[in-house]
Amino acid sequence: MTLNKYNFDEMDMEFILDVQFELEKHFGKDASTILVQSDFLKRLADDPMYVHHYDETYWADRIRALHEKKSSSTVN
Repeated sequence: MTLNKYNFDEMDMEFILDVQFELEKHFGKDASTILVQSDFLKRLADDPMYVHHYDETYWADRIRALHEKKSSSTVN
């Protein structure tokens, strides 16, 4: 996972891993790639208060929905 360009604290890192764990339930080993390709890490870096306002399941569901929408639009 590419986190070098962000300055996340321990709580952020734990949150990221929890979101990834939720994504793994749907995407298996591809969860890390899907997480990194989403806007989640940038959003967390830019506005941590907003991101932490919602739980890990919310973010995993949002990332999954956006990924599936993006994937279906590239297939058509």
